[in-house]
Amino acid sequence: MVTASPVPNVLMLGTAEWDSPIATNQHYVARELAQGTKVTFVESLGLRRPRFSRDDLVRMASRVRKAAGGREAPAHRPRPAGAQIVSPLVLPVHRTPTRPLNRALLRRATTNWLSSSRPRVLWTFTPVTYGLEEAADVVVYHCVDLLATFPGVDAVAVAGGERSLSSRTAVAIATSKAVQEHLVTAGFPRVELLPNVADVSVFTAASRPAADRRPTVLFSGNLTVHKLDVRLLESVAVALRGHGELLLAGPLAAGGGSFDAELRRLEELGARHVGTLTPAQLAELAGTCAVGLIPYEINDYTRGVSPLKCFEYLSSGLAVLSTRLPAVTELALTNSHVAVTEADGFPARLLDLLQPVTDAVVDDRMASAAEHGWAGRGTLLRDLLETELVRGR
Repeated sequence: MVTASPVPNVLMLGTAEWDSPIATNQHYVARELAQGTKVTFVESLGLRRPRFSRDDLVRMASRVRKAAGGREAPAHRPRPAGAQIVSPLVLPVHRTPTRPLNRALLRRATTNWLSSSRPRVLWTFTPVTYGLEEAADVVVYHCVDLLATFPGVDAVAVAGGERSLSSRTAVAIATSKAVQEHLVTAGFPRVELLPNVADVSVFTAASRPAADRRPTVLFSGNLTVHKLDVRLLESVAVALRGHGELLLAGPLAAGGGSFDAELRRLEELGARHVGTLTPAQLAELAGTCAVGLIPYEINDYTRGVSPLKCFEYLSSGLAVLSTRLPAVTELALTNSHVAVTEADGFPARLLDLLQPVTDAVVDDRMASAAEHGWAGRGTLLRDLLETELVRGR
């Protein structure tokens, strides 16, 4: 008689709130792993030091309410069946004076996992773990950004956490070659390169025929000066006058800072902000557009970015136009529907891409994204975890 393997208990340390405005890699990974494991998702420990801004104060007050068991607004992001969301109350300062207190607070918040049956898995998107890896049978570090280069993030804490994790991690996952190179340099012995993918089925289902599309250009994502080339967006808004419309979909400066003045200027130039949309709403909008933009400034942080929006755009039937992000530049070598260009050539290239296309072109764009979805990636991650669990037995 064959005995079934015990169900793994996965503790996932995130870098965002579960109900953050935009779904990112960590939310999808939690959903996919929950199909075969018991997942506890731990919301952000606060790698970026907060400011006395309205958004940060609201965020901190919300965390205190949740940690104290207070009533929260209904979740807008579906939670995987059986998954638990934990909101630890820790100090958003991760240096020597605060480490003992934060370690105790985090262990208290994760008591259920620490006392759960084995096998126990730590799947972390943050290198700041306060030693939780010591209680895990398998440790996976899923690194989606060059975290230490983001403004306001404690680079010392990130570097120290990665040094500690590198000797305890079974496998590190990098979402771009720049991140992969960083992890190898940081001492991780095994690094798997898995670029970001998207929930392509949601976007493909909402895609419209070529005849139903408008000469509309879409940027979807976090509207922040830390990523976006604002002057480039302004030039796009000006170039589209009389030719089409620039739509901006997403939160303003999620993660810190402000985008109010920049948005006012873009709106004066003709852009339109449609707010923060659910994935289904975004898919409906994208399915009527012609071009999706990735207008990122090239800096130390964005060099490590692997934009999942690239595959959201393609699976909606859009052409993609990007600045020369390394990850997108590499994709453009094998996908004729993805174009990269310098900032000074951006408006002219955009107007070329706005020209009407046939249904065959729209279908080919969607087909090019089909293999970059979460159905396949979820299977791959579950298989990877099972392999590591077998190795650890």
